[in-house]
Amino acid sequence: MTSTLRPTIGSVAALVLLVGAASAAAQDVPQRDGARGVTVSIKVPPLGTKSCQATLSTRSEQRNTVARVEGTIEIADCVACSGDYTIVLRVRDETGETKSLEFVGSWQRADDRPVKFTTDYPIGDNVDLLNVRTRGLRCVCAAAPAEAAAPGGDAAPRADAAARSAAPDKE
Repeated sequence: MTSTLRPTIGSVAALVLLVGAASAAAQDVPQRDGARGVTVSIKVPPLGTKSCQATLSTRSEQRNTVARVEGTIEIADCVACSGDYTIVLRVRDETGETKSLEFVGSWQRADDRPVKFTTDYPIGDNVDLLNVRTRGLRCVCAAAPAEAAAPGGDAAPRADAAARSAAPDKE
């Protein structure tokens, strides 16, 4: 399975910083010959997300010049969520030197099933795979802003159904 984490949180933050910097720069420019300045303000709604607790278990094997890693990500505290992680492969080459290779992966889900993935990572020729570990597992619940604003939680089933229909297939 290959899935891509949509960078909506980072994109919104970058846009806010960019607009803020442009606005600040525009206010510092001296006005000449009766020119008018333009003030731009953007209201960004709350993102409506929260961190979640995820666990990642892996199984690995060397297949000549690649390391095959099978993983399962389990999340108990929210349904629709996404995140990323880093896989660190430690290998020893034919001269006996060891080195670490890092690969970043991302995932998302729209239901309560564990996310499973199988990925082949290139490790090079004439090396031995010593170990595989994970680090930096990050999980963010995808709470729709309408859920927080709707009295009685009436919008929650519609938001969840929309998330399920937009999610990629998992293995």
